[in-house]
Amino acid sequence: MEIKILKNTLSKVLGNVSNVASQRTNTLPILGNILFETVTQDTLRVIGTDLEVGISTNIPAHVIKPGSITIPSKKIYEIVRELPEGEIEITVAKNNAVNIKSGTAYFKIMGLAKEDYPKFPEWSSEDAIEIEQSLVKESLGLTSFAISYDETRYVLNGVLISVKGNQIRFVSTDGRRLAYIEKEFKNKNNRHFEMIVPVKAVQELLKLLAWEGTMQIVFSQNQAIFNLGETQLFSRLIEGHFPNYEQVIPKTEKTTSSANREEFLQAIRRTALLTSPDSPAVKLDFIRGKILVSSRSPNLGEAKEELPAEVTGDEVAIGFNPHYLIDVLKNLDIETISLSLTDPDKPGLVRGKDGYLYVVMPMQLN
Repeated sequence: MEIKILKNTLSKVLGNVSNVASQRTNTLPILGNILFETVTQDTLRVIGTDLEVGISTNIPAHVIKPGSITIPSKKIYEIVRELPEGEIEITVAKNNAVNIKSGTAYFKIMGLAKEDYPKFPEWSSEDAIEIEQSLVKESLGLTSFAISYDETRYVLNGVLISVKGNQIRFVSTDGRRLAYIEKEFKNKNNRHFEMIVPVKAVQELLKLLAWEGTMQIVFSQNQAIFNLGETQLFSRLIEGHFPNYEQVIPKTEKTTSSANREEFLQAIRRTALLTSPDSPAVKLDFIRGKILVSSRSPNLGEAKEELPAEVTGDEVAIGFNPHYLIDVLKNLDIETISLSLTDPDKPGLVRGKDGYLYVVMPMQLN
């Protein structure tokens, strides 16, 4: 194999693909490598995978001699990143030695033949739903922060994506808060499915998605392909039943409030400074015309802040984990935030635009 390729083109792709190459190479050493294979006279395909998540991208290159090779992912990314701007020449010798030249710089690293590298799953666009990238990017951004990292509850270690008719839902929960968004789109081939996409795939997908253009989602029994044109992301899915999230969403409210989102965020951030492991909650007092945000920790001291707000219904005092409120407040792109409550021991409900709901469990106040 012999190719010439621009540094910027290769560096950007390696940044994405090297993230999914396996860091645990003790099981299958070749998974720590990235596959380079020529597709046409002017196209190179770059693939990385850890068998759970994989990324395949086609990029422009001048192919002098077709072929393929797998190269250690971390090392090739570090080398390309440090090379000078301009054209890089990559040639592969018969013993799988990879020669990399750019300007006066020269590197030689050992690769492995393609034969033992896992094959990227085959897929057909006939089975796909087509959807706006911006819709998926926004929805994953508003739900991914509520994913659980508790491996004993593995069905919560991802985002549930549910497609029924022209509606698509994204749901995540860690048992203490739940993020939910429902959107409408044109489901042209009327495909219905429900899948739990693991956190690693969600994080990589968020990096790849753009704010314009469409994408395809192909669902099969235990895996999914996200097709973004020149790039495809493959993911194994989490098997198991996602909990009944609809019963968690409060159906009644005794107190409703609305306040400036940015002011609310800053008030929570400041009062959170005087929380501690012994007193982890911030207290919210909902009173006519305002919300009092406060925290008190016996060994640290106390913080109080008054926030102008529209409050209707019963006056109530409730405690929340400040980080759960900060997560939603910093990610929502709206001016005014709505928070409704029923009782001090029942979950609070934050409403965003376009069908976004965020349920957060209360904490006991000391």
